[in-house]
Amino acid sequence: MKIFRYLMTISLLSAVFLGCKKEETLTPSTIEVQYKLPQGNHDYDPALVELNKKYGTFFLYKWSAVDFASNPVYIGNGFNESYTADIADEAYVGKVLTFIQKNWLNYYSDEFLKNNLPFKVLLGQNLRMKASPTTKYTILSNYNQITLSNFSADFDLMTDAQKKTYVNNLHLEFFNFINSRGKLDIPADFLTVTNYTQTGVTAINYYTYGYVSYVVSLQDNKPTRDLLSYIAIITSKTKAELDATILKASNDTAGLVKKKYDIIINYYKTKYNLDLQAIGNAGVI
Repeated sequence: MKIFRYLMTISLLSAVFLGCKKEETLTPSTIEVQYKLPQGNHDYDPALVELNKKYGTFFLYKWSAVDFASNPVYIGNGFNESYTADIADEAYVGKVLTFIQKNWLNYYSDEFLKNNLPFKVLLGQNLRMKASPTTKYTILSNYNQITLSNFSADFDLMTDAQKKTYVNNLHLEFFNFINSRGKLDIPADFLTVTNYTQTGVTAINYYTYGYVSYVVSLQDNKPTRDLLSYIAIITSKTKAELDATILKASNDTAGLVKKKYDIIINYYKTKYNLDLQAIGNAGVI
């Protein structure tokens, strides 16, 4: 019995001493980024390195199917099952990269790009739908990446109209990506102009309600889609073209389209030093 008590005492004292022992300081482990820049020794590689230093984004011309399709949540018939692409032709990276910088990145401030560019931009070619390989795209985004196509001889085959469409898609998909990350900034005043619960919108009178797209009036999440439709048309048309169409008094009879246009232009200029109309006015550089 004495032996038992003795053993119990030793056990209790050991527990006390162990409990009083100072815990080791925990230090966070570092995550090694899998991408290494430069990826080669081309004359354009320093530009890709500099883009990474400025914005934290990896512009990659060498990448894998995992980079293209990665997503933390599996979605049936999702991005990776719907689309595919090939890596860039390295002989065309410099040429198309210059085009991308002039017609996309140069319109946005460094701060805006740093806050909104994805973790990686994949430079590729033959961006297409798996089920219909002839259905091709110039840009698509998914989770933490944007994929750009035509980094190949296809770029030289593009007409001026096709290059204009490419540029339009660059800006629209950029804002779609920003929205997908929950970071789209909608001006509060913009939301007060159109009554999104109001019925009676038709394919003939939608301007009267302040829409620039009839399709938006039929969709869910109308406020966000409405803003994106305005950004799409502003960045793809000159001011003169808009004055002759959506802003024309005979079309915008209630003046709501002009009111929303002014709100967007002034808001993004003031908050982000971003002139959306300058993008539309410039066309293709």
